[in-house]
Amino acid sequence: MDDTEFFVEPVTPVARWRKRTASGAVLTAVVLGLQEALSSPKDRPSIVQPAPAGPPNDPIDLYMDPDHPEATVAVIRPWLLR
Repeated sequence: MDDTEFFVEPVTPVARWRKRTASGAVLTAVVLGLQEALSSPKDRPSIVQPAPAGPPNDPIDLYMDPDHPEATVAVIRPWLLR
């Protein structure tokens, strides 16, 4: 068994002040908001995952174009919904 201790409390006085006081929380939020507003937007990778194939009588077929989402088409066959 490992006897490692984990500290839940902040270690530095500034981190303690930031976590425990309302003004510290507000100033932290202001600084993070300014950082987000002034920094350049980051390119986040898009996640593409193939959908599992439905049964052969699936009433909905989805033809998705990942490069051009506006070209995505869904074909619904209502007679198979019964």
